[in-house]
Amino acid sequence: MRKIEFAVTAFRHGFQEEDFFELLSGRYIKIRSQRGIADVFELPGQNVAGDYIHIIYRVPTKEDVLRVFHMNQMTESQKRRFRQMIKK
Repeated sequence: MRKIEFAVTAFRHGFQEEDFFELLSGRYIKIRSQRGIADVFELPGQNVAGDYIHIIYRVPTKEDVLRVFHMNQMTESQKRRFRQMIKK
């Protein structure tokens, strides 16, 4: 199992480590970086409170660690895309 590290920037928008783990315990989608950045992934999903959260993390190739560096509310367009993808 990978070690999980949270950058200070991950908490900039008020979300906490618990929100990350709550998202993983529910419905979410794992996608490669929409900007084409190697070893970066995005996790749109929801926490237990029902907040739509957009999480971005990096998995460096030579390390066994997952670095979460962004957690924010989804935009309306991200919510629509998430709802469409989760229905499939």
